[in-house]
Amino acid sequence: MRSSADLPAAAVIVAGGAGTRLGGAVRKQYLELAGEPVLLRALRPFVDHPGIASVVAVLPPDDAAHPPSWLTALRVTVVPGGAERGDSVWNGLQAIPASVGRVLVHDGARPLVTRAVIDRVLAACGEGGAIAAVQATDTIKQVDAEGRITGTPDRRALWQAQTPQGFPAARLLDAYRRARAEGVLATDDAAVYERYAGPVRVVLGAAENLKVTRPGDLEIAELLLRRMARDGG
Repeated sequence: MRSSADLPAAAVIVAGGAGTRLGGAVRKQYLELAGEPVLLRALRPFVDHPGIASVVAVLPPDDAAHPPSWLTALRVTVVPGGAERGDSVWNGLQAIPASVGRVLVHDGARPLVTRAVIDRVLAACGEGGAIAAVQATDTIKQVDAEGRITGTPDRRALWQAQTPQGFPAARLLDAYRRARAEGVLATDDAAVYERYAGPVRVVLGAAENLKVTRPGDLEIAELLLRRMARDGG
């Protein structure tokens, strides 16, 4: 029997949110980063990757009905998102081909993902879950509802999750199916997989693989992009 690692891989790029935290009229996935939309930069490494046979872009429903011309020119399938992130991932998973063995889920607001990070996640997710992550460098505090510190975990055991997150496709689909049936709110793909399918390991992500979320992130991304271009990244 062929394992999931022997079958084609797919990628689901989730950009179904409103991006309201940036406070502008333009959704964050469409803001320009060095002259190109953030979402285009997030999609291209997967579209161009020789190991990924199918790419699905999940957009807000009104955008999915009338996608921008730069998106329709790509080799992607466009589907509408849902009310929550988990709903959007579920919709995207429904659109991947049945022949797919592995699926990577990536945030459309992470425009600086590299081939090397994608390769590491792909290589690690054939038989179980794997996510890109970086080790925490700051001291982390646990705090109660009143703002009092209740603990200081050892940061050597703490990693900051990134995307892509990769999984055997059939197992992730089943995990999401069970989560939806039980009304579990899915805000992180790895957490859903851990709950219903099995363990998830971390592989090395990249500090540059930031998520454009807050005002100022776009400027940081532009600086990083220039540095990556200078260094040949």
